[in-house]
Amino acid sequence: MSLGKWRTFLLIALASLALGFLSSSSELPAYLDEEVYIGCGVAYVLNLTPPALCNFEHPPFAKYVIGATHVLGVSRYLFALLYALSCSLVFLAAYEVSRSYSVALLPSILLLLDTVFLNTFRFLLLDPVAVFLSVLGTYLLLVGRLGSSALALGLAVASKLSSAPVLLGALYVVHSRRGIRGVAYYTSVALAAYLATYLADLQLGLGAVVEHHVSMLTYMSWRHGPSLPIASIGFLKLLTRVEVWRYGADVTVVVGTEPGSATYFTSPPPAGYYVVLGVGAGTVLWYALIPLLLYLTYGVLVGRSPRSWGPLVLISWLSLLNVAAGPIDWYYANTLPYLYAVSSLALGRIAGRRIKVVAVATLCLQATLTTLTVVGAIPYRVVLIA
Repeated sequence: MSLGKWRTFLLIALASLALGFLSSSSELPAYLDEEVYIGCGVAYVLNLTPPALCNFEHPPFAKYVIGATHVLGVSRYLFALLYALSCSLVFLAAYEVSRSYSVALLPSILLLLDTVFLNTFRFLLLDPVAVFLSVLGTYLLLVGRLGSSALALGLAVASKLSSAPVLLGALYVVHSRRGIRGVAYYTSVALAAYLATYLADLQLGLGAVVEHHVSMLTYMSWRHGPSLPIASIGFLKLLTRVEVWRYGADVTVVVGTEPGSATYFTSPPPAGYYVVLGVGAGTVLWYALIPLLLYLTYGVLVGRSPRSWGPLVLISWLSLLNVAAGPIDWYYANTLPYLYAVSSLALGRIAGRRIKVVAVATLCLQATLTTLTVVGAIPYRVVLIA
């Protein structure tokens, strides 16, 4: 790649860092899940606590990263850097398959300005580490560096299982290019990287790693098992930035102060619905993500679009499995890099030579929306109770 492409990569990274630091005191919502990951990460690092004994629900690698950098006092800076690098890597990946500055810049800057993506990286969650490693692994796959790609995706899955769909897509791409031997090599590297993060569990015996995975997968099947209502809300938000929830009765328990006298009282409000409207959430291109993905998928399948775009299209579809788990903001962070990359490729096909005009107009509108949201001039979301 020419020096000019790396300069662009660096400029996107610097712009992302600037926005990341400026948004630290913004009006965007806070995510309290980081408290659990910080506590367990510090315990992993300082006390050598086996991952099976603290937050067994998720793989441990991202918590090691959070714990180590929190102890050193640089965790917020690292996550800002991961945000910057993730946006920049999307530029490299899109350029690798399009060879167009305009097409490659559009998804990276849209991702930079996406308030859902930005806000996810403001907190010490597992997803920022997993997303960065997934995007890195995808880019390395596109340029043919299979060993490095497998290592990155193995650690991505070891950060959070939300990266597993990307790894599955990568294995399919490797099989189509290198056959079964390539898959065996890729799998062995990814598996070795993944299992290496569980070495601390060996303090409890060889069976601890197996038991940890049984407990983790049992929890995941209960917490994120197939649920049509939850999946429908997740995809509704992806299509419209709207969530519709039904709430039921609240139960209040009052325990008497006298020995042996416990009184239980329920005061259920009438069942109803509440609607969450995403106002400043996401980007202006949010509504077009799925239509553009469908358009490009059709083009790849019938041969109207280059076959080299196929890996990104496939990984985009597989990454949508995260959305099926529900409308939680950071679930979308796992799929947005791929959806924006594919959407930009589709817009390039549709707009042709006018892609620069489309890109500039879209980015100007989005910059305005992001600025107004970050400073609190417009709400990130609005809750309406029916």
